[in-house]
Amino acid sequence: MLSIILFTAVGIYLIELIILRIGIWKADHIPKNLRYEPFVTVMVAARDEEDFIGDCISSILNIDYPQNKIEIIIVNDSSTDKTPQIVQSFINAGHNLIMLTTAAGNGNLRGKTNAIAQGMKIAKGELVLFTDADCRVPPTWVKETVKYFSADTGIVGGFTLLSANNPFEGIQALDWLFLFSLASATSGLKIPLTAIGNNLAVRMQAYKEVGGYENIPFSVTEDYALVQAIIQRTKYKLQFPIESNCLVHSSACKNWGQLYRQKKRWGVGGIDMVLRGYLIMFIGWMAKFLLLISFFLLNAQTAVAAFVLTGIGEMLFLEKILRRFKVRKYTLFAVPFLLYFLIYVLVIPFIAFLSRSVVWKKRNLK
Repeated sequence: MLSIILFTAVGIYLIELIILRIGIWKADHIPKNLRYEPFVTVMVAARDEEDFIGDCISSILNIDYPQNKIEIIIVNDSSTDKTPQIVQSFINAGHNLIMLTTAAGNGNLRGKTNAIAQGMKIAKGELVLFTDADCRVPPTWVKETVKYFSADTGIVGGFTLLSANNPFEGIQALDWLFLFSLASATSGLKIPLTAIGNNLAVRMQAYKEVGGYENIPFSVTEDYALVQAIIQRTKYKLQFPIESNCLVHSSACKNWGQLYRQKKRWGVGGIDMVLRGYLIMFIGWMAKFLLLISFFLLNAQTAVAAFVLTGIGEMLFLEKILRRFKVRKYTLFAVPFLLYFLIYVLVIPFIAFLSRSVVWKKRNLK
Protein backbone atom coordinates (compact mmCIF):
# COMPACT_ATOMS: atom_id res chain seq x y z
CA MET A 1 0.00 0.00 0.00
CA LEU A 2 2.80 2.42 0.90
CA SER A 3 4.50 1.78 -2.42
CA ILE A 4 1.31 2.78 -4.25
CA ILE A 5 1.05 5.98 -2.22
CA LEU A 6 4.76 6.67 -2.81
CA PHE A 7 4.63 6.33 -6.58
CA THR A 8 1.35 8.26 -6.75
CA ALA A 9 3.01 11.16 -4.92
CA VAL A 10 6.10 10.90 -7.12
CA GLY A 11 3.87 10.85 -10.20
CA ILE A 12 2.03 14.00 -9.09
CA TYR A 13 5.37 15.69 -8.43
CA LEU A 14 6.64 14.73 -11.88
CA ILE A 15 3.49 16.12 -13.47
CA GLU A 16 4.09 19.35 -11.56
CA LEU A 17 7.66 19.47 -12.90
CA ILE A 18 6.36 18.98 -16.44
CA ILE A 19 3.91 21.87 -16.00
CA LEU A 20 6.69 24.02 -14.58
CA ARG A 21 8.90 23.10 -17.52
CA ILE A 22 6.14 24.43 -19.79
CA GLY A 23 6.28 27.63 -17.73
CA ILE A 24 10.02 27.88 -18.44
CA TRP A 25 9.30 27.51 -22.15
CA LYS A 26 6.77 30.35 -21.95
CA ALA A 27 9.16 32.54 -19.96
CA ASP A 28 11.74 31.97 -22.68
CA HIS A 29 9.45 33.46 -25.33
CA ILE A 30 8.79 36.89 -23.85
CA PRO A 31 8.76 39.60 -26.55
CA LYS A 32 11.42 42.30 -26.29
CA ASN A 33 11.01 46.06 -26.46
CA LEU A 34 14.10 46.72 -28.60
CA ARG A 35 13.72 50.50 -28.74
CA TYR A 36 13.46 51.05 -24.99
CA GLU A 37 16.52 52.81 -23.55
CA PRO A 38 15.53 54.65 -20.35
CA PHE A 39 17.66 56.32 -17.72
CA VAL A 40 18.54 53.61 -15.18
CA THR A 41 19.97 53.36 -11.69
CA VAL A 42 22.22 50.45 -10.75
CA MET A 43 22.12 49.93 -6.99
CA VAL A 44 24.19 47.74 -4.67
CA ALA A 45 23.59 47.54 -0.93
CA ALA A 46 26.86 46.51 0.72
CA ARG A 47 27.61 45.64 4.32
CA ASP A 48 31.06 44.32 5.23
CA GLU A 49 31.86 43.24 1.68
CA GLU A 50 35.54 44.18 1.44
CA ASP A 51 36.38 40.83 -0.19
CA PHE A 52 33.91 41.29 -3.05
CA ILE A 53 32.87 44.92 -3.56
CA GLY A 54 35.87 45.82 -5.74
CA ASP A 55 35.14 43.11 -8.32
CA CYS A 56 31.45 43.97 -8.22
CA ILE A 57 32.04 47.66 -8.92
CA SER A 58 34.58 46.86 -11.65
CA SER A 59 31.99 44.73 -13.45
CA ILE A 60 29.37 47.48 -13.13
CA LEU A 61 31.75 50.09 -14.53
CA ASN A 62 32.22 47.83 -17.54
CA ILE A 63 28.50 47.89 -18.40
CA ASP A 64 27.78 48.69 -22.04
CA TYR A 65 25.09 51.37 -21.78
CA PRO A 66 25.03 55.09 -22.65
CA GLN A 67 26.87 56.86 -19.83
CA ASN A 68 24.43 59.76 -19.86
CA LYS A 69 21.61 57.32 -19.10
CA ILE A 70 23.01 55.47 -16.09
CA GLU A 71 23.87 56.23 -12.48
CA ILE A 72 25.51 53.88 -10.00
CA ILE A 73 24.63 54.00 -6.31
CA ILE A 74 26.57 51.98 -3.75
CA VAL A 75 24.77 51.99 -0.40
CA ASN A 76 27.25 51.49 2.42
CA ASP A 77 25.09 49.75 4.99
CA SER A 78 27.07 50.79 8.09
CA SER A 79 30.01 48.57 7.20
CA THR A 80 32.62 47.89 9.88
CA ASP A 81 35.35 46.76 7.47
CA LYS A 82 37.09 48.46 4.52
CA THR A 83 34.05 48.46 2.24
CA PRO A 84 33.54 52.27 2.25
CA GLN A 85 37.25 52.92 1.68
CA ILE A 86 37.24 50.61 -1.34
CA VAL A 87 34.18 52.35 -2.79
CA GLN A 88 35.76 55.73 -2.14
CA SER A 89 38.91 54.65 -3.98
CA PHE A 90 36.85 54.20 -7.15
CA ILE A 91 35.32 57.64 -6.67
CA ASN A 92 38.77 59.17 -6.11
CA ALA A 93 39.93 57.53 -9.34
CA GLY A 94 37.32 59.57 -11.22
CA HIS A 95 34.62 56.96 -11.69
CA ASN A 96 31.04 58.14 -11.70
CA LEU A 97 29.78 56.53 -8.50
CA ILE A 98 27.55 57.72 -5.69
CA MET A 99 28.21 56.31 -2.22
CA LEU A 100 25.44 56.66 0.32
CA THR A 101 25.99 55.67 3.95
CA THR A 102 22.81 54.58 5.70
CA ALA A 103 21.23 56.22 8.70
CA ALA A 104 19.64 54.02 11.35
CA GLY A 105 16.28 52.56 10.40
CA ASN A 106 13.33 51.29 12.41
CA GLY A 107 9.91 49.77 11.96
CA ASN A 108 9.64 48.26 8.49
CA LEU A 109 13.06 49.67 7.61
CA ARG A 110 15.63 47.28 9.04
CA GLY A 111 18.72 45.57 7.69
CA LYS A 112 19.08 45.47 3.94
CA THR A 113 15.53 46.77 3.52
CA ASN A 114 16.58 50.03 5.18
CA ALA A 115 19.64 50.34 2.94
CA ILE A 116 17.63 49.88 -0.24
CA ALA A 117 14.87 52.22 0.91
CA GLN A 118 17.39 54.99 1.53
CA GLY A 119 19.04 54.37 -1.82
CA MET A 120 15.68 54.56 -3.57
CA LYS A 121 15.09 58.04 -2.12
CA ILE A 122 17.98 59.46 -4.14
CA ALA A 123 17.73 57.20 -7.21
CA LYS A 124 16.81 59.01 -10.42
CA GLY A 125 16.34 56.03 -12.71
CA GLU A 126 13.11 55.16 -14.45
CA LEU A 127 14.26 51.62 -13.79
CA VAL A 128 16.40 50.48 -10.86
CA LEU A 129 18.59 47.40 -11.32
CA PHE A 130 19.77 45.62 -8.19
CA THR A 131 22.61 43.22 -7.63
CA ASP A 132 24.56 42.13 -4.56
CA ALA A 133 28.08 43.13 -3.56
CA ASP A 134 29.35 39.56 -3.97
CA CYS A 135 28.14 39.39 -7.59
CA ARG A 136 29.62 40.29 -10.98
CA VAL A 137 27.39 41.49 -13.81
CA PRO A 138 28.07 41.10 -17.55
CA PRO A 139 28.57 44.17 -19.80
CA THR A 140 25.22 43.40 -21.47
CA TRP A 141 23.28 43.21 -18.18
CA VAL A 142 21.51 46.57 -18.32
CA LYS A 143 21.04 46.76 -22.08
CA GLU A 144 19.42 43.33 -22.28
CA THR A 145 17.37 43.59 -19.07
CA VAL A 146 15.58 46.80 -20.06
CA LYS A 147 14.39 45.15 -23.29
CA TYR A 148 12.01 42.98 -21.27
CA PHE A 149 10.10 45.99 -19.91
CA SER A 150 6.83 46.46 -21.73
CA ALA A 151 4.47 49.24 -20.66
CA ASP A 152 2.78 46.99 -18.07
CA THR A 153 5.96 45.33 -16.76
CA GLY A 154 7.00 46.44 -13.29
CA ILE A 155 9.63 43.82 -12.47
CA VAL A 156 12.14 41.81 -14.47
CA GLY A 157 13.99 39.00 -12.78
CA GLY A 158 17.20 37.37 -13.96
CA PHE A 159 19.27 34.31 -13.17
CA THR A 160 22.39 34.21 -11.02
CA LEU A 161 24.93 31.44 -11.52
CA LEU A 162 27.28 30.20 -8.82
CA SER A 163 30.74 29.01 -9.79
CA ALA A 164 31.22 25.35 -8.89
CA ASN A 165 34.49 23.46 -8.80
CA ASN A 166 33.70 20.83 -6.17
CA PRO A 167 30.63 18.93 -4.88
CA PHE A 168 29.92 21.42 -2.06
CA GLU A 169 29.81 24.32 -4.52
CA GLY A 170 28.02 22.13 -7.04
CA ILE A 171 25.05 21.36 -4.82
CA GLN A 172 24.65 25.07 -4.13
CA ALA A 173 24.88 25.98 -7.82
CA LEU A 174 22.20 23.45 -8.77
CA ASP A 175 20.07 24.49 -5.81
CA TRP A 176 20.19 28.13 -6.95
CA LEU A 177 19.36 27.19 -10.53
CA PHE A 178 16.39 25.16 -9.29
CA LEU A 179 15.13 28.14 -7.26
CA PHE A 180 15.57 30.61 -10.11
CA SER A 181 14.00 28.16 -12.56
CA LEU A 182 10.96 27.80 -10.30
CA ALA A 183 10.61 31.58 -10.14
CA SER A 184 10.91 31.85 -13.92
CA ALA A 185 8.48 28.99 -14.52
CA THR A 186 5.74 30.40 -12.30
CA SER A 187 6.16 33.76 -14.01
CA GLY A 188 5.75 32.06 -17.38
CA LEU A 189 2.59 30.36 -16.13
CA LYS A 190 1.18 33.75 -14.99
CA ILE A 191 1.25 32.69 -11.32
CA PRO A 192 4.38 34.64 -10.29
CA LEU A 193 5.98 33.99 -6.93
CA THR A 194 9.15 36.04 -6.72
CA ALA A 195 12.34 37.34 -8.26
CA ILE A 196 15.68 37.33 -6.50
CA GLY A 197 17.42 40.51 -5.36
CA ASN A 198 20.89 39.79 -6.74
CA ASN A 199 19.52 40.10 -10.29
CA LEU A 200 16.41 42.22 -10.18
CA ALA A 201 15.07 45.24 -12.07
CA VAL A 202 12.15 47.31 -10.79
CA ARG A 203 10.21 50.14 -12.40
CA MET A 204 10.47 53.17 -10.11
CA GLN A 205 6.81 54.05 -10.69
CA ALA A 206 5.77 50.60 -9.44
CA TYR A 207 7.91 51.04 -6.34
CA LYS A 208 6.34 54.42 -5.65
CA GLU A 209 2.81 53.11 -6.17
CA VAL A 210 3.19 50.63 -3.32
CA GLY A 211 4.60 53.37 -1.10
CA GLY A 212 8.12 52.02 -1.01
CA TYR A 213 9.51 49.74 1.66
CA GLU A 214 8.09 52.09 4.30
CA ASN A 215 4.66 50.66 3.46
CA ILE A 216 5.63 47.00 2.97
CA PRO A 217 5.63 44.71 6.03
CA PHE A 218 9.19 43.84 7.03
CA SER A 219 10.61 40.60 5.68
CA VAL A 220 14.09 39.11 5.89
CA THR A 221 13.65 38.39 2.18
CA GLU A 222 13.01 41.95 1.10
CA ASP A 223 13.04 41.06 -2.59
CA TYR A 224 10.08 38.68 -2.22
CA ALA A 225 8.16 41.24 -0.17
CA LEU A 226 8.65 43.93 -2.81
CA VAL A 227 7.73 41.66 -5.71
CA GLN A 228 4.52 40.50 -4.07
CA ALA A 229 3.57 44.05 -3.08
CA ILE A 230 3.91 45.24 -6.67
CA ILE A 231 2.06 42.25 -8.12
CA GLN A 232 -0.81 42.49 -5.65
CA ARG A 233 -1.23 46.27 -5.38
CA THR A 234 -0.50 47.59 -8.87
CA LYS A 235 -1.29 46.86 -12.50
CA TYR A 236 2.31 45.89 -13.18
CA LYS A 237 3.45 42.32 -13.87
CA LEU A 238 6.60 40.29 -13.45
CA GLN A 239 8.73 38.92 -16.28
CA PHE A 240 11.48 36.37 -15.67
CA PRO A 241 13.25 35.52 -18.95
CA ILE A 242 15.94 32.91 -19.46
CA GLU A 243 18.48 35.33 -20.88
CA SER A 244 22.19 34.47 -20.89
CA ASN A 245 23.11 38.10 -21.62
CA CYS A 246 21.59 39.05 -18.25
CA LEU A 247 23.27 36.25 -16.31
CA VAL A 248 24.90 37.43 -13.08
CA HIS A 249 27.74 35.45 -11.49
CA SER A 250 28.41 34.89 -7.81
CA SER A 251 30.25 32.55 -5.45
CA ALA A 252 28.96 29.75 -3.27
CA CYS A 253 29.01 29.77 0.53
CA LYS A 254 32.38 28.72 1.89
CA ASN A 255 31.17 26.39 4.63
CA TRP A 256 28.09 24.66 6.05
CA GLY A 257 27.57 27.38 8.67
CA GLN A 258 27.21 30.09 6.03
CA LEU A 259 24.94 27.85 3.96
CA TYR A 260 22.73 27.10 6.96
CA ARG A 261 22.29 30.80 7.77
CA GLN A 262 21.50 31.60 4.13
CA LYS A 263 18.90 28.84 3.83
CA LYS A 264 17.32 29.69 7.16
CA ARG A 265 16.91 33.32 6.08
CA TRP A 266 15.27 32.21 2.86
CA GLY A 267 13.09 29.74 4.74
CA VAL A 268 11.92 32.32 7.27
CA GLY A 269 11.14 34.71 4.42
CA GLY A 270 9.23 31.93 2.68
CA ILE A 271 6.79 31.71 5.59
CA ASP A 272 5.01 34.69 4.03
CA MET A 273 4.62 32.81 0.74
CA VAL A 274 1.29 33.18 -1.05
CA LEU A 275 -1.03 30.14 -1.07
CA ARG A 276 -0.11 28.94 -4.55
CA GLY A 277 3.53 28.92 -3.49
CA TYR A 278 2.72 26.73 -0.50
CA LEU A 279 0.82 24.35 -2.77
CA ILE A 280 3.71 24.05 -5.22
CA MET A 281 6.18 23.47 -2.40
CA PHE A 282 3.92 21.01 -0.58
CA ILE A 283 3.67 18.68 -3.57
CA GLY A 284 7.46 18.39 -3.71
CA TRP A 285 7.75 18.14 0.09
CA MET A 286 5.23 15.29 0.33
CA ALA A 287 6.92 13.33 -2.45
CA LYS A 288 10.26 13.65 -0.68
CA PHE A 289 8.79 12.79 2.73
CA LEU A 290 7.29 9.57 1.38
CA LEU A 291 10.52 8.86 -0.44
CA LEU A 292 12.56 9.20 2.75
CA ILE A 293 10.36 6.93 4.86
CA SER A 294 10.27 4.38 2.05
CA PHE A 295 13.97 3.73 2.67
CA PHE A 296 12.98 2.48 6.15
CA LEU A 297 9.64 0.84 5.44
CA LEU A 298 9.99 -0.59 1.94
CA ASN A 299 12.60 -2.72 0.25
CA ALA A 300 15.71 -0.96 -1.03
CA GLN A 301 14.92 -1.55 -4.71
CA THR A 302 11.56 0.22 -4.47
CA ALA A 303 12.99 3.17 -2.56
CA VAL A 304 15.95 3.57 -4.91
CA ALA A 305 13.66 3.33 -7.97
CA ALA A 306 11.48 6.14 -6.60
CA PHE A 307 14.54 8.24 -5.77
CA VAL A 308 16.02 7.76 -9.25
CA LEU A 309 12.68 8.58 -10.91
CA THR A 310 12.35 11.77 -8.87
CA GLY A 311 15.95 12.75 -9.57
CA ILE A 312 15.56 12.25 -13.30
CA GLY A 313 12.50 14.51 -13.26
CA GLU A 314 14.32 17.24 -11.34
CA MET A 315 17.39 17.17 -13.56
CA LEU A 316 15.23 17.22 -16.70
CA PHE A 317 13.48 20.27 -15.24
CA LEU A 318 16.90 21.95 -15.09
CA GLU A 319 18.14 20.66 -18.45
CA LYS A 320 17.13 23.69 -20.52
CA ILE A 321 18.69 26.08 -18.00
CA LEU A 322 21.95 24.14 -17.81
CA ARG A 323 22.12 24.06 -21.59
CA ARG A 324 21.25 27.74 -22.07
CA PHE A 325 23.90 28.89 -19.61
CA LYS A 326 26.44 26.37 -20.92
CA VAL A 327 26.98 24.62 -17.58
CA ARG A 328 25.85 21.08 -18.37
CA LYS A 329 29.05 20.04 -16.61
CA TYR A 330 27.17 20.75 -13.37
CA THR A 331 25.31 17.46 -13.92
CA LEU A 332 28.47 15.87 -12.50
CA PHE A 333 27.18 17.07 -9.13
CA ALA A 334 23.69 15.63 -9.65
CA VAL A 335 23.91 12.77 -7.14
CA PRO A 336 25.20 14.83 -4.17
CA PHE A 337 22.74 17.59 -5.09
CA LEU A 338 19.76 15.23 -5.16
CA LEU A 339 20.71 13.76 -1.78
CA TYR A 340 21.19 17.25 -0.33
CA PHE A 341 17.97 18.49 -1.93
CA LEU A 342 15.99 15.62 -0.42
CA ILE A 343 17.05 16.50 3.12
CA TYR A 344 17.01 20.27 2.63
CA VAL A 345 13.45 20.38 1.29
CA LEU A 346 12.23 18.27 4.21
CA VAL A 347 13.92 20.07 7.10
CA ILE A 348 13.90 23.74 6.10
CA PRO A 349 10.18 24.31 6.90
CA PHE A 350 10.72 23.05 10.45
CA ILE A 351 13.83 25.19 10.91
CA ALA A 352 12.00 28.28 9.66
CA PHE A 353 8.84 27.81 11.74
CA LEU A 354 10.64 26.83 14.96
CA SER A 355 12.75 29.99 15.06
CA ARG A 356 12.22 33.13 13.02
CA SER A 357 15.38 34.75 14.33
CA VAL A 358 17.81 35.32 11.47
CA VAL A 359 21.42 36.45 11.58
CA TRP A 360 22.43 38.47 8.50
CA LYS A 361 25.75 40.31 8.29
CA LYS A 362 26.15 40.13 12.09
CA ARG A 363 22.65 41.51 12.60
CA ASN A 364 19.78 39.72 14.30
CA LEU A 365 16.62 40.19 12.25
CA LYS A 366 13.09 39.03 13.01
